[in-house]
Amino acid sequence: MSSPSIHSSASKTSSIPAIASYFGTKGRYEEVNKYLIDDILAINTSLVNLPSPECREVHLTAIIRHGTRFPTTKNIEKMRQFHMVVRNASLNLSGLSEWKMWYTQDMDGRLVEKGREDHRHLAQRLIAWFPSLLNRESLSGGRVKLVTSSKHSLPQSIN
Repeated sequence: MSSPSIHSSASKTSSIPAIASYFGTKGRYEEVNKYLIDDILAINTSLVNLPSPECREVHLTAIIRHGTRFPTTKNIEKMRQFHMVVRNASLNLSGLSEWKMWYTQDMDGRLVEKGREDHRHLAQRLIAWFPSLLNRESLSGGRVKLVTSSKHSLPQSIN
């Protein structure tokens, strides 16, 4: 019996694990988990199976990225510079000359409504998947602990 591999079967020589696509910070959750496009609350039960029907969940650890957010100050500045190039260009760039640059420095990586929805939906899926661990009793009894880094996009994602 061979052990499961986390590396893509497409390339046996690749040093990039197949699981790496789940850890990007630029794409939407739905891009990695295509089944969510049709049903945002769908649960892919093939990801985790208990070894026996007599087993039950006793602990859950999850590493969850921030939700969808505005660009960072660094990227807003790059867009502002590009915006100026486009505005000053004498070429007709298919409507780009009317482009309004509306990002501001104060948006720096802040969570957007889509990011809040990302995590509300994720919470609903986790509650449905692990009802014995994630319920009102566990929450009010202090048995659920959320830990985050201090980067401003992450505490916003917990709220």
